[in-house]
Amino acid sequence: MRSVDASLLVGSLAGSPAAQAFIREAGPVWVSHLVLAETVRALEGVHGRSRPRMVEALEMILDNKDLVVEDPAVPRAALEGYRGGLDFEDAMALETARKAGHLPMGTLREDLRAVQGTLHPGA
Repeated sequence: MRSVDASLLVGSLAGSPAAQAFIREAGPVWVSHLVLAETVRALEGVHGRSRPRMVEALEMILDNKDLVVEDPAVPRAALEGYRGGLDFEDAMALETARKAGHLPMGTLREDLRAVQGTLHPGA
């Protein structure tokens, strides 16, 4: 099985015929958690995709038979946090720690203070 990087996955989602053909012909291809997070960041930032469109894109990636996502239970759980307003990277970090049994996750970030499963030093 081959793997893809974020540029190829972004290209595929953005409609690049070359990227789509690569995935279709080489598929199924493996998508790491890092590539998934980079893809979300690129589509939100560079391509200006809204959160609802990103949720749709993530669901499409997770359900695509040509894409084998690393430990898909983690990004599926992270998707719920993302829907609830967390950045996808934060949701992935939290769900990865949860899956590994390493909660609470320490953070200095004020915006994560109220998120279940996080802990602020001195709190």
